[in-house]
This record gives sequence, C-alpha cells and structure tokens, in this order.
Amino acid sequence: MIALPVLIFASTNVSLDLSYENGFKWTGELSESVWLDEDWQFNCRAGVGKGFGIVHTGIIDELKKLVEFYYIPEANLSGKVGPFKLKAGILNEERGPGIDKLFLDNNSRFYGFPGFSLNYSRNNWHVESLWLRINDEKSFNYRTVVFDLGFLKIAYEDAVVYLNEVFNPYYFFVPIPTIAIQEIWLSQEGAPWKDESKNANALMGGWIEFNFGAGRVYFEALIDDMSLNRLLGTGSYLNPDKVALLLGGEYRTGAWKIYGEVSGASAYTFERTQENLPYEYTYFDTGKIEERMIGYKYGENSFSLKLGVRRFSGWCTLDLMYHYLVYGDRTPETPWHGKEMPPDTKWLIGDLTKEHTLKVSAESDFGEYGGKVEVWWSSLEGIGAGVFLSFKM
Repeated sequence: MIALPVLIFASTNVSLDLSYENGFKWTGELSESVWLDEDWQFNCRAGVGKGFGIVHTGIIDELKKLVEFYYIPEANLSGKVGPFKLKAGILNEERGPGIDKLFLDNNSRFYGFPGFSLNYSRNNWHVESLWLRINDEKSFNYRTVVFDLGFLKIAYEDAVVYLNEVFNPYYFFVPIPTIAIQEIWLSQEGAPWKDESKNANALMGGWIEFNFGAGRVYFEALIDDMSLNRLLGTGSYLNPDKVALLLGGEYRTGAWKIYGEVSGASAYTFERTQENLPYEYTYFDTGKIEERMIGYKYGENSFSLKLGVRRFSGWCTLDLMYHYLVYGDRTPETPWHGKEMPPDTKWLIGDLTKEHTLKVSAESDFGEYGGKVEVWWSSLEGIGAGVFLSFKM
C-alpha cells in the first residue's frame, strides 16, 4: 500500500550513448523522477560506462570487457513551498543563457556534488542561492537575481570558491556581492573577527537577453579580477584584468534556425593567485580542462566560435555546426603560468593550440522513443561518430 503512490508517479528514462573517436566509448544511463506528492519529487541519475579512462578496480576482469565503471551524477530532492523552491542532495547544475556557460556548467559529466539551492520567485523576478561542497578543502557558492520583462531578461550573477569551511552562511544569505563579503574578514583592521585564512576567489558579472519574436540575442560577462588603478587612471600598482565574455544569438524562420556564439577568457582567469591557496575555479585537480571547470568549459586563455544551422522537418531535426577553438597555456593550479605577475591584461599567450570541428547530426523523437546520430571531423582528433538512444517508461 505504501509503494503504490510511488509506482503511479514514477517516471523513468533509459538511454544508451555509443561513440567512436580514437576508440569506442559507451555509457548506459537510468534517470528516474519519483513524485512524492504534487509539490515534491525525488530525482536520480545513474549509469555505467567504458572507454573513458576510468576503471573500477573491484570489477572482475570478465565484466570489464563490457563495463569499466559506474557513476551517480545526480540524486536529490526538489520541491516548493509557496514562492520558495528548494533542491538538496547530489547536484550537477548549470546556469546561463548560452550554449556554453561562464559561471556554472555541468562539465563534470560523471560526478555530482553535495549541495542545496534556495530559489524565491515573485511576479517577473526571482533570486537563487546555491551551495556545493567541491572536495574536502573547497566549497562553492553561486547566486543570481533575474528580472524577466518579457522581451528582455537581465541577470546579476556572482560566485565564490572558498577554503577551510564546509559552508559559509554569509555567502549564501547576505545580499551583497561576494567580493564585498570577503572583505569583512580580510580588510577591516582592528575588527575582532578579522581572519586572513578566509581568503577566497570571488567573481561577479551577469547576463542580458533580448527576445524579438523570431529569435534572441544574449550577452554574459564574468569578472574574476580587474585593475581599478588602470580603470581610474590612478596609482602605480597594476594587475591584469581577468575576465570572460560570451555573446550569442539565434534566429528562426520557418523550418530553419540559425545560431551562433562567440566566447573567451583572458589569461589567468579562474587561476589561483598564490601557490598555497588552492581556490582555482575547478571541480578537480586532474583531467582535461573541459571536464573539470566549474564554469566556462574552455578555461582561461581561450577563444571559441560556434556557428550552426538547424532544420526542423516533422519527425527529424537536422543540425550542422562548425566550432573553432584556440587556447594557449591553461594552468589553473599554477599562478601566472609559473612566472611573475604581469601589469597588463593578456589574451591567448603561450603555445597556441587551434582546433576546427565540423559536426552533422540527425535527431528524432517518437514519444516514448528518441534517438540521435552524429558524425564529426576534428582537425586534431580526426573523424568520429556517435549514436544516442533513449526510451521512456
């Protein structure tokens, strides 16, 4: 009798993702949402995979021929109480208006983080505060206020990575920029609460989106650090500006949609600034940059251009996308790329790597069944292909 409501309100999705690029990779995933009542639900996503360089040492050799590891990126409870929405558990989140995100992206595909979020909505605006525990020494907070005027959306965003604390309520509740909150402990001489161990990496910015019926244009900016002396033309101390910018848009006419996005980050953005302060803007210390950034996928010292066209034709959607990526030295754990701090802002420095990618895909959805086929060419990795299948129960 107790399990009956769970069976009635449970929604399950099974998916299989198979790809080839310098070797075969595959994942099988189960996603489930269980409605506990009309306002609360339990969400969980788990899977198994092979070919990603992750091997569970406890899996027997015979089974490793098919499966090398398992993962659980999401398991959380979400719901609402009046104008408040809450979410708590293992989270894997993203925020932002574009294809890529500057402040928060779910680049950690196979791993979620303990955390919770609180969202308050009222009429045409909402505010959200999110906390994640990244690892044993690093925690993360993200906050945003979004005003929705219909044709125009305007958002303020800030974030902070801090050390030696599991949860800091000031970063979650106090409604002033995280950069100013940090100064409470660092810059108030004579205060009995002064504590230089609370040094943190605080960022601020926001985004704006303009909708015009057949399409939209959006812009997002992130400021990691900025030289006020340079901006005001005063003082002798100069440090490099550390910023990330993103501009994109899309336009639909009939069965066609054209879209594009350009983004990039200056050198040293998201890096730690001192060897003994590991507050770089990353989920993990090792692995590909694209798989461990908390925010902007391509990290510091990079530039990305994406252009695409999509054709909607009944049961099938066709997509053609070109991606140009260039990046220089990217060393989140090494301040100033192992050199002295320069006085001016740097873009695309060090040994540059350039990659051109062309991808063609076809996607279809038949209610309970869905599928997608992709073929791509990369100037660095060569030809690849992938097949994605899903089934809803």
